[in-house]
Amino acid sequence: MIWDKIANLGRYSFEHPGLAAAVQDMVSNLHGEAAEAARFVKNKMKFDTVAKAEKRFEGHRKYADIHVVLEGKEYVEVSHTDYLSGRTDYDEANDIYFGDVTSDLKFSGYLDSGSFLICFPEDTHLVGAHVDTEVEVTKMVYKVAL
Repeated sequence: MIWDKIANLGRYSFEHPGLAAAVQDMVSNLHGEAAEAARFVKNKMKFDTVAKAEKRFEGHRKYADIHVVLEGKEYVEVSHTDYLSGRTDYDEANDIYFGDVTSDLKFSGYLDSGSFLICFPEDTHLVGAHVDTEVEVTKMVYKVAL
């Protein structure tokens, strides 16, 4: 998991070509049209956050997710997949499964405009939530095959 501000992207270097290409796109074309590239898929989405109690953690086996908030803020939690319980069956076509984390062994906070979060397959994550007040969020999500 990497959680930081886009302004600090220059501190990170990735040998993995897909991660390197996605980070370069974040630097040079973040607000550009959503596009599918050879090394990553980029999806722009707009949604209203949902109460944390109504959300579940998600996990992936084949992809890293890069969440970049463009407008608004969303509450997120990240934990290791070892702490995931009540796991659903793995949906291979969409590379996703869901579950719950009841352990205190997790990171939590808000992604706001200009923030990004990179979640690797070992990082189960709850995203798109709020604790107090619903917020409209616009964000970009990069899916990078590992």
